[in-house]
Amino acid sequence: MHQKETFKKLFAVLAVVLMVLPFLVTFSAILTNMFEKLGWYVWLQERIVPFEAKLLAFLLTLVNINVKIIAGSHVVIWLQKEGGHFWSTTLSWNCLGWQSLIFLSASLIFGLRGKYKLFSKIEVVILGIVGTFLVNLFRMFLITVLIYYANEVAVMVMHDYLAVFMSLAWMIFLWWFAYSFVLEERQAQDERKVINV
Repeated sequence: MHQKETFKKLFAVLAVVLMVLPFLVTFSAILTNMFEKLGWYVWLQERIVPFEAKLLAFLLTLVNINVKIIAGSHVVIWLQKEGGHFWSTTLSWNCLGWQSLIFLSASLIFGLRGKYKLFSKIEVVILGIVGTFLVNLFRMFLITVLIYYANEVAVMVMHDYLAVFMSLAWMIFLWWFAYSFVLEERQAQDERKVINV
Protein backbone atom coordinates (compact mmCIF):
# COMPACT_ATOMS: atom_id res chain seq x y z
CA MET A 1 0.00 0.00 0.00
CA HIS A 2 2.81 2.40 0.91
CA GLN A 3 4.49 1.65 -2.44
CA LYS A 4 1.42 2.82 -4.35
CA GLU A 5 1.41 6.08 -2.42
CA THR A 6 5.03 6.79 -3.37
CA PHE A 7 4.32 6.04 -7.04
CA LYS A 8 1.24 8.24 -6.93
CA LYS A 9 3.36 11.05 -5.53
CA LEU A 10 6.03 10.54 -8.21
CA PHE A 11 3.44 10.60 -10.99
CA ALA A 12 1.82 13.67 -9.45
CA VAL A 13 5.24 15.33 -9.48
CA LEU A 14 5.64 14.32 -13.14
CA ALA A 15 2.29 15.90 -14.01
CA VAL A 16 3.16 19.08 -12.16
CA VAL A 17 6.61 19.18 -13.78
CA LEU A 18 5.04 18.91 -17.22
CA MET A 19 2.80 21.87 -16.46
CA VAL A 20 5.43 24.09 -14.89
CA LEU A 21 8.58 23.03 -16.76
CA PRO A 22 9.33 26.50 -18.15
CA PHE A 23 8.96 27.97 -14.67
CA LEU A 24 11.20 25.23 -13.21
CA VAL A 25 13.97 26.10 -15.65
CA THR A 26 13.68 29.76 -14.63
CA PHE A 27 13.53 28.87 -10.91
CA SER A 28 16.59 26.66 -11.32
CA ALA A 29 18.45 29.64 -12.79
CA ILE A 30 17.38 31.77 -9.81
CA LEU A 31 18.58 29.12 -7.33
CA THR A 32 21.83 28.81 -9.26
CA ASN A 33 22.43 32.55 -8.98
CA MET A 34 21.67 32.42 -5.26
CA PHE A 35 24.13 29.54 -4.69
CA GLU A 36 26.78 31.40 -6.67
CA LYS A 37 26.33 34.56 -4.60
CA LEU A 38 26.56 32.57 -1.36
CA GLY A 39 29.64 30.66 -2.58
CA TRP A 40 28.14 27.23 -1.81
CA TYR A 41 29.32 25.85 -5.14
CA VAL A 42 33.08 26.37 -4.69
CA TRP A 43 33.84 22.93 -3.24
CA LEU A 44 31.88 21.23 -6.05
CA GLN A 45 33.63 23.31 -8.68
CA GLU A 46 37.10 22.60 -7.30
CA ARG A 47 36.75 18.91 -6.39
CA ILE A 48 33.87 17.22 -8.18
CA VAL A 49 33.76 18.98 -11.55
CA PRO A 50 37.34 18.03 -12.58
CA PHE A 51 36.67 14.41 -11.60
CA GLU A 52 33.44 14.27 -13.59
CA ALA A 53 35.13 16.01 -16.53
CA LYS A 54 37.67 13.17 -16.64
CA LEU A 55 34.90 10.58 -16.54
CA LEU A 56 33.04 12.44 -19.27
CA ALA A 57 36.19 12.66 -21.40
CA PHE A 58 36.70 8.91 -21.02
CA LEU A 59 33.13 8.20 -22.15
CA LEU A 60 33.53 10.52 -25.13
CA THR A 61 36.68 8.71 -26.26
CA LEU A 62 34.62 5.50 -26.33
CA VAL A 63 32.56 7.02 -29.16
CA ASN A 64 35.65 8.34 -30.97
CA ILE A 65 35.37 11.98 -29.93
CA ASN A 66 38.78 13.50 -29.25
CA VAL A 67 38.70 15.58 -26.09
CA LYS A 68 40.99 18.03 -24.32
CA ILE A 69 40.19 19.27 -20.82
CA ILE A 70 41.33 22.69 -19.64
CA ALA A 71 40.77 23.34 -15.94
CA GLY A 72 40.31 26.80 -14.52
CA SER A 73 37.47 28.56 -12.74
CA HIS A 74 35.31 26.40 -15.00
CA VAL A 75 36.35 23.22 -16.76
CA VAL A 76 36.39 23.68 -20.53
CA ILE A 77 36.08 20.59 -22.68
CA TRP A 78 37.43 20.96 -26.21
CA LEU A 79 35.90 18.57 -28.72
CA GLN A 80 38.04 18.02 -31.79
CA LYS A 81 35.92 17.75 -34.91
CA GLU A 82 36.94 16.46 -38.32
CA GLY A 83 39.44 18.68 -40.03
CA GLY A 84 41.09 19.59 -36.73
CA HIS A 85 38.49 22.17 -35.73
CA PHE A 86 37.70 22.43 -32.03
CA TRP A 87 34.36 23.10 -30.38
CA SER A 88 34.31 24.01 -26.72
CA THR A 89 31.79 23.46 -23.98
CA THR A 90 31.96 24.46 -20.35
CA LEU A 91 31.34 22.09 -17.46
CA SER A 92 30.55 23.80 -14.17
CA TRP A 93 29.12 22.82 -10.80
CA ASN A 94 25.65 23.61 -12.12
CA CYS A 95 25.98 20.85 -14.74
CA LEU A 96 26.36 18.11 -12.15
CA GLY A 97 22.64 17.64 -11.59
CA TRP A 98 22.28 19.04 -8.09
CA GLN A 99 18.56 19.49 -8.77
CA SER A 100 18.15 15.73 -9.17
CA LEU A 101 19.94 15.20 -5.84
CA ILE A 102 17.38 17.47 -4.18
CA PHE A 103 14.59 15.48 -5.85
CA LEU A 104 16.26 12.22 -4.77
CA SER A 105 16.49 13.46 -1.18
CA ALA A 106 12.80 14.37 -1.13
CA SER A 107 11.81 11.03 -2.63
CA LEU A 108 13.95 9.18 -0.06
CA ILE A 109 12.20 11.03 2.77
CA PHE A 110 8.79 9.96 1.48
CA GLY A 111 9.73 6.58 0.02
CA LEU A 112 11.57 5.16 3.01
CA ARG A 113 8.80 5.85 5.50
CA GLY A 114 7.39 2.60 6.68
CA LYS A 115 8.40 -0.55 8.48
CA TYR A 116 11.47 -1.53 6.49
CA LYS A 117 14.69 -3.06 7.76
CA LEU A 118 17.41 -0.50 8.32
CA PHE A 119 19.91 -2.32 6.09
CA SER A 120 17.48 -2.38 3.16
CA LYS A 121 16.88 1.36 3.62
CA ILE A 122 20.64 1.97 3.52
CA GLU A 123 20.84 -0.11 0.33
CA VAL A 124 18.17 2.07 -1.29
CA VAL A 125 19.97 5.27 -0.26
CA ILE A 126 23.26 4.00 -1.75
CA LEU A 127 21.50 2.78 -4.90
CA GLY A 128 19.77 6.15 -5.22
CA ILE A 129 22.97 8.18 -4.84
CA VAL A 130 25.06 6.00 -7.19
CA GLY A 131 22.25 5.73 -9.73
CA THR A 132 21.61 9.47 -9.70
CA PHE A 133 25.32 10.09 -10.19
CA LEU A 134 25.41 7.72 -13.18
CA VAL A 135 22.22 9.14 -14.71
CA ASN A 136 23.65 12.65 -14.44
CA LEU A 137 26.93 11.51 -15.98
CA PHE A 138 25.00 9.88 -18.84
CA ARG A 139 22.96 13.07 -19.26
CA MET A 140 26.15 15.14 -19.55
CA PHE A 141 27.50 12.59 -22.03
CA LEU A 142 24.38 12.84 -24.22
CA ILE A 143 24.46 16.63 -24.15
CA THR A 144 28.14 16.68 -25.12
CA VAL A 145 27.57 14.19 -27.95
CA LEU A 146 24.74 16.42 -29.17
CA ILE A 147 27.09 19.41 -29.05
CA TYR A 148 29.48 17.45 -31.23
CA TYR A 149 26.99 16.08 -33.77
CA ALA A 150 23.88 18.28 -33.66
CA ASN A 151 22.91 21.91 -33.48
CA GLU A 152 22.46 24.31 -30.58
CA VAL A 153 18.66 23.98 -30.50
CA ALA A 154 18.87 20.22 -29.93
CA VAL A 155 21.43 20.79 -27.19
CA MET A 156 19.26 23.43 -25.49
CA VAL A 157 16.16 21.20 -25.57
CA MET A 158 18.12 18.27 -24.14
CA HIS A 159 19.89 20.40 -21.55
CA ASP A 160 16.88 22.36 -20.32
CA TYR A 161 13.97 19.96 -20.75
CA LEU A 162 14.72 16.32 -21.52
CA ALA A 163 17.19 16.11 -18.65
CA VAL A 164 14.27 16.60 -16.24
CA PHE A 165 12.50 13.61 -17.77
CA MET A 166 15.63 11.49 -17.47
CA SER A 167 15.74 12.27 -13.76
CA LEU A 168 12.05 11.48 -13.31
CA ALA A 169 12.36 8.23 -15.26
CA TRP A 170 15.28 7.27 -13.03
CA MET A 171 13.27 8.04 -9.87
CA ILE A 172 10.34 5.94 -11.06
CA PHE A 173 12.67 3.05 -11.90
CA LEU A 174 14.52 3.42 -8.58
CA TRP A 175 11.35 3.15 -6.53
CA TRP A 176 9.93 0.31 -8.58
CA PHE A 177 13.20 -1.59 -8.13
CA ALA A 178 13.47 -0.69 -4.44
CA TYR A 179 9.95 -1.84 -3.61
CA SER A 180 10.18 -4.94 -5.78
CA PHE A 181 13.63 -6.23 -4.87
CA VAL A 182 15.43 -4.27 -2.15
CA LEU A 183 13.20 -3.08 0.69
CA GLU A 184 12.34 -5.73 3.27
CA GLU A 185 9.59 -5.19 5.80
CA ARG A 186 10.27 -5.64 9.53
CA GLN A 187 6.85 -7.09 10.40
CA ALA A 188 7.94 -10.73 10.39
CA GLN A 189 10.69 -10.05 12.95
CA ASP A 190 8.35 -8.02 15.16
CA GLU A 191 5.74 -10.82 15.16
CA ARG A 192 8.38 -13.38 16.20
CA LYS A 193 9.44 -11.15 19.11
CA VAL A 194 5.82 -10.88 20.30
CA ILE A 195 5.34 -14.68 20.12
CA ASN A 196 8.58 -15.35 22.05
CA VAL A 197 7.55 -13.01 24.89
